[in-house]
Amino acid sequence: MNDANNSSPASCPSCAWPFITVLSALLIVNLVQLVSIIQERSSVNQVAGNAKQAIARYQLVSTKLENIAKDLIKLSDKNNEAKEIVTQFNIQMNQPNANAGQDSTKK
Repeated sequence: MNDANNSSPASCPSCAWPFITVLSALLIVNLVQLVSIIQERSSVNQVAGNAKQAIARYQLVSTKLENIAKDLIKLSDKNNEAKEIVTQFNIQMNQPNANAGQDSTKK
């Protein structure tokens, strides 16, 4: 009877090692995935920040270019060189309300 009782506890720890090994492997895989997800999140945040900066720069350049074009068109009424530049590069100002009205009637 003692042999039967002694063999039972001895077999339990040997059965636990594969279970512990599998759980350890799953833990390691999950930790690696967690680190990867954290790195991807920081990369996405960095790209989003860069995109916001690019949009801000685009808006600034667009505004300045629009102001320069307006000034050049006003100057072209009095200055022949400015008029040549306007005609050569076909610079024209669109009417924002006119385009919006045409788009709504087409739909």
